[in-house]
Amino acid sequence: MAASALVSAWGPLRPGVPGLCRRRPPRGLWAHARRLPDPAGSGRSVAAVSGPGASGTDRYCLELLRKRDYEGYLCSLLLPAESRSSAFALRAFNVELAQVKDSVSEKTIGLMRMQFWKKTVDDVYCDSPPHQPVAIELWKAVKRHNLTKRWLMKIIDERHGVSQEDFLRKSQDKNVRDVVYDMASQAHLHLKHARSFHKSVPVKAFPAFLQTVALEDYLKKIQQVDFDIFHPSLQQKNTLLPLSLYIQSWRKRY
Repeated sequence: MAASALVSAWGPLRPGVPGLCRRRPPRGLWAHARRLPDPAGSGRSVAAVSGPGASGTDRYCLELLRKRDYEGYLCSLLLPAESRSSAFALRAFNVELAQVKDSVSEKTIGLMRMQFWKKTVDDVYCDSPPHQPVAIELWKAVKRHNLTKRWLMKIIDERHGVSQEDFLRKSQDKNVRDVVYDMASQAHLHLKHARSFHKSVPVKAFPAFLQTVALEDYLKKIQQVDFDIFHPSLQQKNTLLPLSLYIQSWRKRY
């Protein structure tokens, strides 16, 4: 499926941050953004984010996100302190599932890994999580916020699209690209819908929507590579993302 087909629906790609020049950001904003922990930084910055009372399992999730989901890591840093650790746990859970395709070459082994996480979710809701850092933090998040079990299971199930074997083998077949195209199109529609009611979002809930900044950046990048989800360029980090997040946070826009 050609990327040009989506351009007409999404509009032309626009370089830079939308609205960046409309208002002058407060003095020192760029310096503040640069203080965000770097993906190649030391564990010291992670400990600072965790706080002095952070557990080893909490720091494990932070480190996992910092290395494997830097965009999600940055967005989670802007959440209120009482929600931050739970957000890290949920994102780390997603990273663990995503890593299955990166570390497994045989379908049977991949399915076994997915089955492990299904059983882990069952055990979490029985108050007996396995001695695995992400599982323990996920259990804490469930207890703290009364999370619904079926949504966690859905995260796992949504990993069986097209053919698991195709994804596990990193297939670049047209069927895979078509599925990625459909998912990207749906994501774009959800993004537009979320932005349509931004004026009615409560101030306290606003930080949760800042992840749309990273989402839009990824959608543009995946469109540029014709929806090849395994393209090497998608692994490159946007060094301007911290600044974009801070500007949108200051403007109360997403």
